Amino acid sequence: MPSVAFEPRVVPDPPAWPQSVVTVVGNPRAGSRTAAAAASVAELLSSELGTPYRLDDLVDLVTFAPAIFQGDAATDEQRAALENAIDLVSSASLVVLATPVYKGSYTGLLKSFLDVLRPEALAGAVVVPVTVSAAPSHKLLADHHLRPVLNELGATVPVPGVILEERDLEDLQVVLSTWIRQHAGIVQATTIALQPIAEPTPAQH
Repeated sequence: MPSVAFEPRVVPDPPAWPQSVVTVVGNPRAGSRTAAAAASVAELLSSELGTPYRLDDLVDLVTFAPAIFQGDAATDEQRAALENAIDLVSSASLVVLATPVYKGSYTGLLKSFLDVLRPEALAGAVVVPVTVSAAPSHKLLADHHLRPVLNELGATVPVPGVILEERDLEDLQVVLSTWIRQHAGIVQATTIALQPIAEPTPAQH
């Protein structure tokens, strides 16, 4: 029986780990309830998704707003905080992006931060919008206005945002647990699917 020549087996590298989860808050008030809600979403998501997901520090844009709006007039510390935020968001696998509903849309602070990101800065990232509104009639507005901008930046938004009214903040864990149960699996599958595929390397013999 003739011998059969086998080609060397090629073994692909595993996806890059860990996955970075970054939380960005666009409320112009420091220590806001929007920030607390966003932190809860990020923590629950990270816990549900498992060990490979590393929860980074929350980025509260108001703490370095002068660097966003005034550039060189800001302090060195504020400009450094802005650069760090840009790096975190641009390298994240999952971004929780939170804003209150202001004048029927998301805040100017958040829009100005998104404007300083480079084109396609969110390519390869899954974004979960979190919005907080005072009235039921406004609850979908910020989410609808955010999505075209996120698409322009290359983000993937595979699930409905976490759409909250102020009254939901009183029993937040119940509201979030329902959202997590319905959508965490899709978020996880999408973040994994978006991981860059490394060049295969020949198996060692």
